[in-house]
Amino acid sequence: MKKISVYLLIIMAGIILLSCISLQEQNEITYSALLREMIDREQIARFPDTDYRTLQASSYNRESVSPDKPGWFADSDGLGFIRIEENGGKKEWVIMEDEGPGVITKIWAVCFYYGLNDTTGANINFYLDGATTPTISTNFFKLVKGQDFVKAPFADESTRAGNLYLPIPYAKSCKITMDNRAFYNIVNYRKYPVGTRLRTFTMEEFRQTQKLREKVARTLHTPPEATGQKETRTKILDKGGELTMALRQGGAIRQLAIKLSETENIAQALRSVVLKATFDGAESIWVPVGDFFSNVGKIRPYQMWERTVEPDGTMICRWVMPFEKEAQICLENLGDTRVKVRLSVTTSDWTWTGNSMHFHATWRMDDPTPTFPLYDWNFLEAQGKGVIVGDEWAVLNPVEGWWGEGDEKIYVDDDIDRNFPSHFGTGTEDYYGWAGGKVPTPEDEFCKPFIGNIIVANPNSKGYNVCTRTRVLDAIPFRERIRFDVESSCGKRSKSHFLQYAQTTFWYAVPGVKHNRQPLPGKAAARLPAIADLEKLIEQATTEQYVVDGALETEMLTIPTKSAGVVENFAPIPQWGELSNGAMKNLWFTRKGDFAEVKITEQFEKSNIEFSATVGKVCGAFNIYVNDQLKTTQNFYSEHRGMTNPYVNLGACDPVDNAFVIRFEYLGPGKKGREVNGKKALGLDFFLIKNDFLKR
Repeated sequence: MKKISVYLLIIMAGIILLSCISLQEQNEITYSALLREMIDREQIARFPDTDYRTLQASSYNRESVSPDKPGWFADSDGLGFIRIEENGGKKEWVIMEDEGPGVITKIWAVCFYYGLNDTTGANINFYLDGATTPTISTNFFKLVKGQDFVKAPFADESTRAGNLYLPIPYAKSCKITMDNRAFYNIVNYRKYPVGTRLRTFTMEEFRQTQKLREKVARTLHTPPEATGQKETRTKILDKGGELTMALRQGGAIRQLAIKLSETENIAQALRSVVLKATFDGAESIWVPVGDFFSNVGKIRPYQMWERTVEPDGTMICRWVMPFEKEAQICLENLGDTRVKVRLSVTTSDWTWTGNSMHFHATWRMDDPTPTFPLYDWNFLEAQGKGVIVGDEWAVLNPVEGWWGEGDEKIYVDDDIDRNFPSHFGTGTEDYYGWAGGKVPTPEDEFCKPFIGNIIVANPNSKGYNVCTRTRVLDAIPFRERIRFDVESSCGKRSKSHFLQYAQTTFWYAVPGVKHNRQPLPGKAAARLPAIADLEKLIEQATTEQYVVDGALETEMLTIPTKSAGVVENFAPIPQWGELSNGAMKNLWFTRKGDFAEVKITEQFEKSNIEFSATVGKVCGAFNIYVNDQLKTTQNFYSEHRGMTNPYVNLGACDPVDNAFVIRFEYLGPGKKGREVNGKKALGLDFFLIKNDFLKR
C-alpha cells in the first residue's frame, strides 16, 4: 500500500507539473499563439485582456512636429528615420526601435528605391532582445513581397509595394534597420507593459510551425462559411421601405449576407439602401450597403478576410457581432428607385462577459472638398473603450491624376493631450498597402486578406476610387478616446480643384461609448455624386480669385525698413498651392543679420497675429519680432515646396503707437537647402490680425 501511495504521489505531482507548464504556456504570448489569433474572429470582438498599445514607426517627414506649427502637412514622407549607426564598420539606418516586450504586426514598404527603375533596394535587419547579430537579415523588398522565406498571405506583393503580416514577438527589445538610406516604410507593432511574458521569435520556431502556418494561410485565403442558425428574408423595397430582423435572447451574428437586385440603378441603390443595426438598444451600424462593402458606384467582386462580394453581387460580412440580450438588423431604402433586397443572418451562442464589445460601422460624407488649403479630414472621434478593426475610403476624382497624397494621423488616448499622433503615415495609398509612383489605373486593383484597392477608376483614376483595410494583429485598442484623421491632400493643391469623399470606419466598443458620427439620411438619399457635379464646381471656382477671409495681403504692404542685403523680387520663389489674392511679398536675404520690417498701422488693441509664408529648399530661417519682442524662430526650409499650413502664429501682441512692426531677421543659410546666387528667400502671402473689435 505504501508503494502504491508513493506512485500515486509521483503521478499527481507529474500532473500538477504538467498543468503548471500548460498554464505557463497559456500566459506566455508566443509566435504560435499570434498566428492563431490572426484567424480568431471571437478574440477580436473582446477587448484585449493584455494591456498593450498599438504603435507605428514610419518614414514620415520629421518637419511635421505639431498641428499648430508649419510643416504639419509637409510632404516627402519617404526619408525619415530614427538615426544612423555603425555596425561592423558599416552604416545602418534605424527605422524602428522599441524597448520592452512587443510584437511586430505589420510592415509595409514601397518596392522601388529612389526611382522606379531600382526594384532591388536595401536589406532589412531585425535585432531582437539586444542581440548584435540580426535574427532576420534579408532583402527588404523580397521579404515584404513574399519572395523570401515568408510566403503569402503572411507577406505578399500588392501594387508597387509589399506587406508583411508575419508576427515577430520579442521579450526585451526590437531594432529594425536598413543597410542603405531609409526610404518609404511603415512598421506597426504592439507594445506590452513591462513584465508581460513574450517568447522571442526564432527561425527555429518558424520552421517548427509550418503546419500551423499552412492552416492559417488556408483559412485566410478561403474564409470558412459561418455555422449557426441561418435566417433569410427577401423583400421589394419602395422609397422608405424596410426589411427588419429582430434577434432575441443574446448571442452573436456570425455572418451577414446582402444582395440588391431588380433595380433600375444599381449604383444608386448601393448608396441609398442603408444597413442599420441596433445591439442591446443602441444603434451602432448606419452605413450605405455599397460603402460598407467597398462597392461604390458599381458592383466589384473581391474576397478579403472579413468581407466578400461574390460575382453575382452577394455581399458577405464575417465580422462577429455579439449582443447580450437583443439585436435588430435592418435594410432601409432611402432612394426613389424600387429595389429588391435579400438579407441572410447567421447567429449562434455567445457568452457575454465584461470585455465583450458591440460592433460599430460609422459613415461620413461631406460636400465636395477643395484640395487647398490642406486640412485633416476626420474619420472618427470616440470616447470610451474599444478597438479600431478597419476602414474604407471612397474618393470621387474629377480629373485624370493622383488623388490621395494625405497621411493618416491616429491619436490614441493620451496622444490627444500630447497633440501628436502615435500613428503618423506616409500617404493614403501607403496606408492602404500599395504605392504610387504612377497614376493608378484599373490594372492596379487587388484584394488580399487584409487590404484591398477594390476600385480604381478608368481612365487614370478619374471617377470613383475605393480602398479598404482590415486590422487584426494591428488592430488599435483605445481605453479612453481616439481620433482618426487623414490629410485631405492630392497631387493638385488648388482652391478650384474638388474631391468628393465618403468614408466608413469599422470598430468594436464596450457599451456606453460616444462618438461623432451620426446617421446622414439626406446624403444617402441624394443622387449619387458624379464627375459632372464636380466639374461644375471647378468651372465656377476657376472664375473666382482665391482670397483668405480677413487676409491682409502682403503684396499691398510696403517694406519701410530693410538692410542693404535684402532684395525684393530677386528671383521666383517656387511654391505648391494657391496664393491668397494670387500674389505674395517676395524677399531675398544675403547675409546673416539681414532684416526686413513690415508695418501694419491702424491697430488699437491687443491682437493675435498669424501669417502665411512659402516653404521650400530656397527658403531661409528667421527670428521674428513684433515691436522689438522676439516672438518665434522659424525655419522655412522644406524638402517639399508649399505654403505654411497651419499658419505661423505669433500669439497675442500689443500695438505700439497704433501699429505692429514685424521684423524678419535672417539667421543664415544653414546646412540644408539651396541658395540662389548666395541668397535665401522669404515669401510672405498674408497676415491675419485677430481681435475682439467686431464682437463689441
